Amino acid sequence: MEIQKLEMLAFGPFTEKLLEFDSSDAGLHIVYGPNEAGKSSSLRALKALLFGIPPRTTDNFIHENKALRIAGVLRSLNGQELSLMRRKGIKN
Repeated sequence: MEIQKLEMLAFGPFTEKLLEFDSSDAGLHIVYGPNEAGKSSSLRALKALLFGIPPRTTDNFIHENKALRIAGVLRSLNGQELSLMRRKGIKN
């Protein structure tokens, strides 16, 4: 499974921020930047996309809990793509 896109629509310090990992060549993508650039927040967003936003998240300091949104595109080994979006909440 490859990660093609990670879109932090409303998560942590980000609003409508897109990270694209789409590449025709297989390889390694490195996310780097200065302190407080959002590298750890991006990693938490990826984990939240795959496994759900934790009930007691600390990534609600700009956006309130009910507004938290993360989207992404995953590609399987056979080339099939899966687009998904997560939101914070346990109801509705």
